[in-house]
Amino acid sequence: MNLDLQTIRLFVAVYEEQSLAKAAEREHLAPSAVSKRLANLEQELKVRIFERKRTGMYPTAAGEALVGHARAILRRLDRLEAEITDYAAGLRGNLRVHANTSAMVQYLPDDIRTFMARHPLVHVEIEEAISQATVRAVADNTAEIGIFGDVVQAPGLQCMVYRHDRLCLLVPDDHPLSELESIRFAKALEYEFICTPHGSSIDMAILHAAADLGVPVNMRMRVAGFEAISRMVGAGLGVAVIPEAVGQSYLSTGKVRPIRINEPWVARRLMLCTRAVDTLSPAARAFVDHLVGRAV
Repeated sequence: MNLDLQTIRLFVAVYEEQSLAKAAEREHLAPSAVSKRLANLEQELKVRIFERKRTGMYPTAAGEALVGHARAILRRLDRLEAEITDYAAGLRGNLRVHANTSAMVQYLPDDIRTFMARHPLVHVEIEEAISQATVRAVADNTAEIGIFGDVVQAPGLQCMVYRHDRLCLLVPDDHPLSELESIRFAKALEYEFICTPHGSSIDMAILHAAADLGVPVNMRMRVAGFEAISRMVGAGLGVAVIPEAVGQSYLSTGKVRPIRINEPWVARRLMLCTRAVDTLSPAARAFVDHLVGRAV
């Protein structure tokens, strides 16, 4: 078939207006020109797509089947035009990002800063959420991009590695374990834990590891935020599992000490997820490429 975009656009206009005259006015053409285009289209398709009546133009079954495809073609064309315009004028737009605490505290501030230095017309709206909620937000189209711990599953989403991370045990400076350089997790489970919020990737990792050992987690409390967790640990209320880099940053307080955990599960990945990369706006795609390109 030899179909041109102008004819497809006119077909959709007649379908929506149910009138040759109104469609012609909408597309700034003479009614006779629109009528000729439709006649040529029906000849090309070898089927009638409209019933022409005195009260208007009414689609046949073939016309109803055609309109979905025609609209899809026009939507893709509009998206192409918008993308080219964005690139010609400089990337612009609004991005909705959800990310877990580990990414927010360690990596995203600098990554967003460098991205926005290159694309100052892009506004990044970021919300901190536990990993499970982050994945759900992307699946529900509340967020375009999510960053989460790899212990959480993301069915139906496209996932890429954002960063490699490692967890450690944080203990009070005067704790019986504080002189150790490293520890097996079974030993740590002998003590009370300050845990991250339920459903967070670190919480899930701890529970899975404890279950594999057949030992329950002696949880004293749950606390949101690594700063608050470190203060609780420093007050002698328990031990905690947090990212190693974060634990090292609290060493200068003199109240806590990070200890290496000798278990394979503490080496983890922070993942980036989207619904479908090829449907992202140019700004969102550029942001994804920027983050994934910084994976270490």
